[in-house]
Amino acid sequence: MQLNPPVHRASTVLFKDTDAFLARGSQLYDGFMYGLYGTPTTRELETRIAAIEGGHRAIVVPSGLAAITHVILALCKPGDHIIITDSAYGGSRAFATSALVRLGIDVEYIPSDAGSVQAYLKPQTRLVLLESPGYYTMEIQDIAAIAAEAHAAGALVLLDNSWGFGASSMFEHGVDICCTALSKYAAGAGDLCMGSITVATEDMYRTLKAFVAGLGAGVSSDDAYLVMRGLLTLDTRLRDHAARALGLSQWLSSHPAVKEVINPARPGDRWHARFQKYFRGGNGLFSVVLHDGSLDAIRRMLDGLEVFKIGASWGSPHSLLAAAYPHGERSVDRWPKDQYILRLHIGLEKVAALKCDLDRALSRAAGIAALRVR
Repeated sequence: MQLNPPVHRASTVLFKDTDAFLARGSQLYDGFMYGLYGTPTTRELETRIAAIEGGHRAIVVPSGLAAITHVILALCKPGDHIIITDSAYGGSRAFATSALVRLGIDVEYIPSDAGSVQAYLKPQTRLVLLESPGYYTMEIQDIAAIAAEAHAAGALVLLDNSWGFGASSMFEHGVDICCTALSKYAAGAGDLCMGSITVATEDMYRTLKAFVAGLGAGVSSDDAYLVMRGLLTLDTRLRDHAARALGLSQWLSSHPAVKEVINPARPGDRWHARFQKYFRGGNGLFSVVLHDGSLDAIRRMLDGLEVFKIGASWGSPHSLLAAAYPHGERSVDRWPKDQYILRLHIGLEKVAALKCDLDRALSRAAGIAALRVR
C-alpha cells in the first residue's frame, strides 16, 4: 500500500493483441491509449480536481490560460458571440481581442460587477465568461442570476475559478464549466504550470476531451503528482493564507497611505455580500489602492521590498506584490487615469515581518514617516 499514488511516466502504451491496438481510440475517455492523452497519474488528479470543484469530470491541461482558451475554441465558431467580464484575466482578454476576433467570433465585454447579462444576450451568444473575484480589482459577479439568464437564452457559462478553487461549489450556482489555474493554491509551491477544465456533464466532458486531445495538449505525470501532493494540504493552507490576509487587510485599511483595501472576504468590503453567497472562505490574495497611485509612487514602494517579492503569480508560501494599470486594460469599467492598483499575495512568513516590510514600503510611496509596527 502507498499513501500517495505512484507516478506513471509513459508515451507508449502497450496492447495485448491486434484487435485491442486497432480499437485503442475507444480508450480516450476512460482508458489509456497514449501517454499524451492520459496516464493513471493524470487520471487520478482529474478525479480529485472534479471532486474538489463539485463537477462531473475534469481535464488537466498545461496552464490555467490553456484551460480557458481550449474551452472557447472547442465550443465557439465563426459568427458566434461571447460575453466576457471586463475584469477577466489579462491573458484571456488578449486571446479574445486578438485570436477570437481574427476567427470571426464576436466578443463583448460587460461590467465587472454585473448582476445581469440580459441586455447583452443575442441569438448567437454561445458563451458567457465570468471571473470572480476579478483580476486585480476583485469584483464578484452575481453568478447564479447570470447563469439563469444565459441558460434561458441557450448560452453556456464558463467561470475562471482560480481564486475560488477549494472554497467554492460553482456548479451549484449554474456554472457549466470551471477553469482553474492549478499553478496557484492547488500546487501550492509556485514551481509548476497547469490548469484544469471541470465540467457538469459527460457530454461536455467528451466534447472537450476530444478537442484537447486533438490539439495535442497534455501534462507531465511528474507535475500531476506534485499537484496531487499539494492538494493534501489545500484546506489547511487556504485557511492560514486567508487568516493572515484578513488580518493584514484590516491593518492596511487604516494605514495613512492606503485609500482602499479590496478583499471580498473582509466584512465591510463592497463585494462581501456576494462573497458570502458564492464562497466558503477566502485566501491570501487581495488588492490595495493608494492615495498616490502614480507609477512613481509604485516604484518607490516596490523597489525597496525585502520580505515581499515582486511577482505576478500567487498561491505559494511566498508573499508577493504586483502592480497593474486597470485604466489601460478595461473596455467598460471606469478606472481613474494614472491610478495603479497593487495586488498582494500574503504568504506564510511571519506576520510581523510582513507588516514591517509593507509599512516601510508604503511610507516610501507616500513620503511619510514609517510607523512603529509590532
